Amino acid sequence: MMSDSTALVLLHGHGVDASIWDGIYAGLSTDVRVLRPDFSRLTNHSTIEAYAEELYARLQSGQVDSCVVIGHSMGGYIALAFAEKYPDMIQGLGLFHSTAFADDEPKKEQRRQVIRKLDEEGTRPFLETAIPNMFAPDNRDAMSEKVHALIELNSVLPPQALQAGIRAMLSRPDRTPVLKQAAYPVLIVAGQHDQIVPPEKSRQLADMAADTELVVLNASGHLGMIEEPEQAQAAIRQFVDRL
Repeated sequence: MMSDSTALVLLHGHGVDASIWDGIYAGLSTDVRVLRPDFSRLTNHSTIEAYAEELYARLQSGQVDSCVVIGHSMGGYIALAFAEKYPDMIQGLGLFHSTAFADDEPKKEQRRQVIRKLDEEGTRPFLETAIPNMFAPDNRDAMSEKVHALIELNSVLPPQALQAGIRAMLSRPDRTPVLKQAAYPVLIVAGQHDQIVPPEKSRQLADMAADTELVVLNASGHLGMIEEPEQAQAAIRQFVDRL
């Protein structure tokens, strides 16, 4: 049972803000303190470790002594860095469409190209490519209103903030040792049709920690909290309830 000084922390990914969790926030916050820090407009954080320190500072100011941290995509990278530095604060760790592996060289070069494009074109053209690719192929048309709404909502994000996040992701180290040494339960949520973090990678991660729960969302890509909100909420709720 989670104490009053323990919080469920939901970390958003790159290219979106904390409202990405809106569809499942209410169902999770009925009897648990849920925090959704927003890092989407930060322009001066160039490493994942810097974002993790930002999280630590916000938790300290909120008088949070321990937490269950669940990170979506880039948020998972932040969660891993936080767990690496502050393991005693972690009651449970969740990677939601995320990975502990570092980028390979082709991925790093792809990110460098995106940084250059953001200089040339700004935020909206980036999102017009990135957001649809986060959805499962079948959902891009079926959920076209949600796709366009996400693009509209996040097109106000500063390109400098997006570039900072990309630089941080590009330089992050492999953090599979965090999972292998985890003394707390780990939740891995994968999307069967995720083209950014394929489910095969998530299955590899699930074999690393001693106490791991793997949930595969069968109709989701990279945005299970939007594509399958009920199933995503249930996965997180069941994980939290057993802590």
